Amino acid sequence: MNIALGKMLVRQLEEELEAAKQIDAEGLAEEIHRTGFNCLMCGKCCRREFGDNRVAVIPEDISRIRDGSNLILDDIAEPFNIEAESPEEEYLLQKETGMVDEEGNIHTFGWMLHRKKNRDCIFIPGERTDNRCSIYERRPHLCSTYPFYMEGLKLRISECEGLGRKIGMKESRELAAKVLNRYICELQDTILTYKNYKGFITGGKGQLIAELNLKQGYLNYIVHNSEGTCKITKKI
Repeated sequence: MNIALGKMLVRQLEEELEAAKQIDAEGLAEEIHRTGFNCLMCGKCCRREFGDNRVAVIPEDISRIRDGSNLILDDIAEPFNIEAESPEEEYLLQKETGMVDEEGNIHTFGWMLHRKKNRDCIFIPGERTDNRCSIYERRPHLCSTYPFYMEGLKLRISECEGLGRKIGMKESRELAAKVLNRYICELQDTILTYKNYKGFITGGKGQLIAELNLKQGYLNYIVHNSEGTCKITKKI
């Protein structure tokens, strides 16, 4: 993403943010109530075998998980990546989109919850009989509002087996408030991310360096986020 494009996106997002702040939460609550929802604790949204289970997190989510625990950033989050079947495929996709710099670093925007080698969420137990999240009380915005989210000023709904089940109006209002708060927080975070973005230089021996790193079992990432940039080495 070039800097000029980033400025244009910031203007568009700032307009969307102002409009989002005017959304009537009661209207969202009524829509959620009509749709119906009750979590079945099936754990499918946390496990890779049932679909794309990447959970985008903002620094606020990471801080909330980290507070009161012994966890560090590497325990909680990893660079937000293109979903692929292997690290090699993931790298090739990143290379095709021009996200490798001249030093072999892969650039990405934002974080996602760390995943196990089988790509299940790191915070879901290995036993299929127990799907309780180990950070449930401090879970990210995305998890606390799933399967509902906002996009383009409208309520959107992901696939979930809990949809269509009875939900009270009180619970609908509570969920609507969380959905709207998540939307505003994510817009604010994205705006700051783009404002902090300085760009990077591609070319040179960058791709060769990255491919050598991949053969040695790791890749270097530079994550652009609302707090600036962070360089992290990810073992494959």
